[in-house]
Amino acid sequence: MTATEKKQQAARDKLTELGAAYNAAEEQLDAARTALNEGIVEVLKARTLGPSEVTRLVPYERQHVGRISKAAGIPPLRERTVVSAKKAAGGEPSS
Repeated sequence: MTATEKKQQAARDKLTELGAAYNAAEEQLDAARTALNEGIVEVLKARTLGPSEVTRLVPYERQHVGRISKAAGIPPLRERTVVSAKKAAGGEPSS
């Protein structure tokens, strides 16, 4: 094996090792994300904390916590109070 081939093999080995470490870290991140999402759903279902408080404690924005809640089928704490102008007027306006 020439010196160039040895360098090339060392580079391949290094990249293979780093790629494997990256994949392992990504798997850990996926597992942590899944556990966090399950914890969010558990807390919101139990009504222990509201979505705003959950948002302050997790690394997600309020809208993402809402998406997690909606995907889990958790109803909102309060029903909507805003009524569409179209519904309030008795239907859709004519053209």
